Amino acid sequence: MPISLLKVEDSLARVRSGLESRARRIEGRVGRELAAHICRPGKMLRARFALLLGAAMGVDEAKAEGVARAMELVHNASLLHDDCVDEAETRRGRPTPNQVFGTTLGLLLGDLAFSQGLEEAIDISPNAPRLLVTAVREMTVGELQEEFLKGSTTVGMDAYMGVAARKTGALFEWAGAVFSELSPFPHEQADPPRLACAAGILLQIVDDIHDYTLTERVSGKDEAQDLRNRRLTLPCIFALQDQGSREEFLSLWNDGETDAARITRFLKDRGYLQTTREKGREIVDSMAAMTKKLPCRAEAAELIFFIEIMAKREF
Repeated sequence: MPISLLKVEDSLARVRSGLESRARRIEGRVGRELAAHICRPGKMLRARFALLLGAAMGVDEAKAEGVARAMELVHNASLLHDDCVDEAETRRGRPTPNQVFGTTLGLLLGDLAFSQGLEEAIDISPNAPRLLVTAVREMTVGELQEEFLKGSTTVGMDAYMGVAARKTGALFEWAGAVFSELSPFPHEQADPPRLACAAGILLQIVDDIHDYTLTERVSGKDEAQDLRNRRLTLPCIFALQDQGSREEFLSLWNDGETDAARITRFLKDRGYLQTTREKGREIVDSMAAMTKKLPCRAEAAELIFFIEIMAKREF
């Protein structure tokens, strides 16, 4: 049966329980501490989005929960790899595995987390694993593109959106494509993947803002991490596109060690953080228009409400 609005929290609890069960099944081989890193959920925004989108498509709740678990596991895999690349010291308020055990182990844990996500996909539908492999390929291409662009000040909006659509949007898009196949109701086949990919881009934009506005205590990860890693995020791109601010921003950017505090003040005072929020608002509005066309109207309305929460969150 499709998931009802009243059962979303129960379904999310089963997703958590399923992740914990996976950790228990492998902890005898890799140890409890390492298994926990593979299957430990974070904010579970991806899982909740998947459950709500599945409900709006009328998908069986057990299948929707499988999609949610697969998304969390593959997302964990990407974070484990990202933390190795960035040499990050904290994630979700805890020391990263690469900080505690070393980069090699962190990378291997990421590989194991991906394999766990692929196992989940196998139980969803015959096509789900193939689509997930494609999604992970696109995520990796996005990460490679982002790494290639590190330090560059020639990144434009098109390049940024392309990287976000791959790096963050591809896993969401996978969920939308799977739900589009599983839905028993007539609908435009391209809409759920497009809607889901937009959700991933929205999350990236919100994270770009949080890199300048949230403390480590709130975000659970290093402050100004993208800035310190010389990655141009969307607020910086808006500053570069403004001819009245471009030279001053470049002076701050190229002034020896990147001064995160000065750049943050510059972006805030010149309104580029607000411009980034407005771009996020445009995406929310486009997502709402697509969501209203999904077959299960009451559940679609709940999904729109959650999209608003995703855009406005401060955590």
